[in-house]
Amino acid sequence: MLFVYVLMALVGVAATLFVVQNPDPVAVSFLHWRTAGMPLSLVMLLSAFVGVTFAAITGFAQQIRLKLKIRRLEQRVAQLSTVEAQRAEAQRIEAQRAAGPPP
Repeated sequence: MLFVYVLMALVGVAATLFVVQNPDPVAVSFLHWRTAGMPLSLVMLLSAFVGVTFAAITGFAQQIRLKLKIRRLEQRVAQLSTVEAQRAEAQRIEAQRAAGPPP
């Protein structure tokens, strides 16, 4: 866990250095949305944040989909186990009937 904290601190330091070194204003146009003078570093950090957010959302959606699939498969395994147990019990009873009554 300490490694994660150190890694996040390094990322924070790198982001701070990036912001300090890229204060130049830029104009951004996207569809009908326009900005006149946002700092370059802010534009790039916002773009990275949006990318990470979308990646996380799709990752969570995939994780939920897989958990639902696991749940369905576990239910199917339980159902098949019950059917197999019933079949084995029926075969055992049939074998006892075929053998005749005990002496």
